[in-house]
Amino acid sequence: MKSLVACACIVAMATLAAQAPMAGVAIVTDEDYGKAMKEIGEQSAALRKSIATPSETDAAASAARLETILKDVQAYWENKKVEDAARFAKNAAGAARAVSKAVAAHDMPAAGTANQTLGAQCMSCHTAHRDRLPDGTFRMK
Repeated sequence: MKSLVACACIVAMATLAAQAPMAGVAIVTDEDYGKAMKEIGEQSAALRKSIATPSETDAAASAARLETILKDVQAYWENKKVEDAARFAKNAAGAARAVSKAVAAHDMPAAGTANQTLGAQCMSCHTAHRDRLPDGTFRMK
């Protein structure tokens, strides 16, 4: 049974990676960054749902995708020389990796805890580096 779950995980991650619009693409412009943030939001929602369900295959795929995007976000902030934002992104990528490891170990409670750490890193960066506009959208500070 475990090998069946592992195979399903690998297939799901490979499918997701093949469909990923930003895989291996650097975040250069504010538009690129906005697209990355939108995808992070989508993947985070999918991860929360899959942990609550629980669906190990979906959680593993979302966590892996989040780690990839967050590494790109880290590089974006490093290029802009914004140390705290780069650190938040690095810590968030590490938390996504911890979710993946917990899911691989079939420990969904630990995956949930790591996901809370991930969310806290995102919220810290959002608080420090974005403003909400009157129309409900956001802009970077």
